[in-house]
Amino acid sequence: MKLLFKRSQSTDTTNRAVFKLWAQIEFEGDEAEIVRRYHFENALLIDAMQPGFLRTVAIIGVGAAFVCLAILWSIGGIPWPMLWSLLVGAGAAWLYYDRFRQSIYVRDLVHGRYFDCNSVVELARKEAWLGVVTSFLRQVMESAKQWDGTEILPIEALSKAEAKLVVIRGL
Repeated sequence: MKLLFKRSQSTDTTNRAVFKLWAQIEFEGDEAEIVRRYHFENALLIDAMQPGFLRTVAIIGVGAAFVCLAILWSIGGIPWPMLWSLLVGAGAAWLYYDRFRQSIYVRDLVHGRYFDCNSVVELARKEAWLGVVTSFLRQVMESAKQWDGTEILPIEALSKAEAKLVVIRGL
């Protein structure tokens, strides 16, 4: 398995530098078959907390639906303007969600995904973060090759003091 990166830099509307990172996993040998067989493409690699993100997605969708509805009613003669505006609103919400979410699924890296970064430091962190989760995925895929059969893990008895700590802490 290889992790490919492409970096680029551009400016936004305020002439501020924006860094883009594109990442994709390239499989070797039977790795693509393992991903397909165990449905790893739908696995969540990074679950990023984004407070208020779903509210923003909903506002974008509802706003796009209202704008579309206003345009369709002003034009007139178009059948089913409510249905069309709902479809446009849902599409706008989905596009915004997919573009700006921070959660990363395996399918994002299988097909390649762009990440916007505000600084070079953030770009380096994102690369390191993706490297760690890709290594984790690699190890899960290796263990998937041997999921058949049984494994025996010996559990040793702890000393009285250690056992007490485990019971108190719950670990």
